[in-house]
Amino acid sequence: MALNLQIAPQKPAALPDKWGIQDLAIFDTHEREGEGLITDVMYTLLPGYETPGYFHGFFDMEDELGAILGRRVAMDERELVKSYTTRKHFEQLLNTMQVIYAR
Repeated sequence: MALNLQIAPQKPAALPDKWGIQDLAIFDTHEREGEGLITDVMYTLLPGYETPGYFHGFFDMEDELGAILGRRVAMDERELVKSYTTRKHFEQLLNTMQVIYAR
């Protein structure tokens, strides 16, 4: 699916300092049964930061980015995505993803 979202560069910039995000990229948008349209976002954290736990902010991070993008998002750390895809598929994701924030 073509991503082609138009996002003002300053919009996602509110997240990085709070969560230690190095980059954000949209790599898929799909329909999830019973949940509607969901946009998958891959992220990388700055050195020294850890993904917040489910009960300590992860869903808040997803909600904040979803509010900025005006859509529901599912966030996945880059290394996790890399671990559950084949090398070829991961390279395709990297070639087609839309970077929406990078330091």
